Amino acid sequence: MALAQLTGAELAFALIAVFAAGVIRGFAGFALSALIMASLASMIPPVELIPVCTMLELASAALLMRGGFSEANKRMAFILQAGALIGVPTGLYLTTTIDPELSKLVALCLVVGLALLQLAKVRLPLSTFPVPTFVTGIFSGFVTGLASIGGMVIALYALALQMPPKKMRGSLILIIFIGGSLTFLWQILYGMITALALTRFAIFAVPMLAGVLLGRAYFKPENERYYRPFSLTILIGLGAFGLLRTLL
Repeated sequence: MALAQLTGAELAFALIAVFAAGVIRGFAGFALSALIMASLASMIPPVELIPVCTMLELASAALLMRGGFSEANKRMAFILQAGALIGVPTGLYLTTTIDPELSKLVALCLVVGLALLQLAKVRLPLSTFPVPTFVTGIFSGFVTGLASIGGMVIALYALALQMPPKKMRGSLILIIFIGGSLTFLWQILYGMITALALTRFAIFAVPMLAGVLLGRAYFKPENERYYRPFSLTILIGLGAFGLLRTLL
């Protein structure tokens, strides 16, 4: 499709990918950008894909906010985003200055590495005290600016705190919404919100939101124990596939 600067086959694959990512986002509360980066970074440079992911995150968070806000740890969310104010511009600077191929490899390696840590149920010696929370926010912001997958860092942090699924999901929804809003402003300043990014967002938004609605419908108490391993397994598979396509 000329408007999106994608071939017909690439566009069809992208629409399926954003729908699948939306299903996981609606079910788990995170991993939308990470899944999109893992599946599409081989055909769209991360510097072009990141602003699209940010806008899709904002749209999905707005849809999920009503059901997740009451469960969120709001104090933790605001401290994390205070740290992200430092990390995001640093990550964006690297994204807009380093080689696109290197950026692609870094993004996919981050996706796979963070997902493997979570799937392995790594428990980090973290707490909800302000300092470790703030430092985590800085790193999350940096990864968001570099590869639009800061939600994975936050999810790993929540796992280390052994948060209940509902509270974790609600916190991630709130954090991603706040972080996405701030990142969107930074991306405007960096000139990343282009006509092409807006066009791709408009094309991807409908299937992504349809996926979010479907995924949200399956977030039920009896399914909570399945949602995290399922989404992370998909994430690792997509990330590994993207890495193989990039390296071979």
